Amino acid sequence: MNYFLFTTISALSIALPCITGLYRYKQLSNGRYLPLLVLLFTGFLNECLSFVMIRWHQSNLINANMYTLIEYLLYFWLFYKISHQSRILVIAGLSGGILVWITDNLVLHSLTTSNSLFRIMASLVIIWFSIDKLSQLTFNGATDKFKKSDLLLCFSLLAYFTFRGFIHIFKQFSIGHTPAFQIHLWIILCVLNILVNISLSITILWIPRQQPTMPYSSQA
Repeated sequence: MNYFLFTTISALSIALPCITGLYRYKQLSNGRYLPLLVLLFTGFLNECLSFVMIRWHQSNLINANMYTLIEYLLYFWLFYKISHQSRILVIAGLSGGILVWITDNLVLHSLTTSNSLFRIMASLVIIWFSIDKLSQLTFNGATDKFKKSDLLLCFSLLAYFTFRGFIHIFKQFSIGHTPAFQIHLWIILCVLNILVNISLSITILWIPRQQPTMPYSSQA
């Protein structure tokens, strides 16, 4: 299997949780998991656009760099819904993220280049949110019907963004590494991406179904 085919399979594996999301649309479209549904389909559209651009022998860096900001904003929305983060923290995180994105992609670099600074910062923020939510689930003794889904979701995000952040830190600050070694790292990330998309599909299937509303009846 050649490298392009494998990376394409990895990228388009996001279709699996998208299909699962359509199957469990009622559980995702209302309430706390709506951001996850939007995030999945936005990611799927971006991967399709990237595939088309590459097949036309065009660079996909512009849409990829723009998607990193959209992805960051959607993850903030998701963790705001499932972790009940304070509005001050959310506003500070969003403002700081937008500022870093502008600095990385418009000031220090260009949208047409592969930029790592914002990706590193975004990965660290999502890692922090994942760990914070995992600590809430671990030390909170109260029964939570979403606990199983949230645990798998956060473990998946923690694994993926830890490795993605490591790759971009290595890319940004390491010197003297060979292109072959960099390719091997991206192959590992592609494998991890497939596993995470499978994990997200399971997460969606674990989301509790809404209980049917019982009709009110009065006794004579």
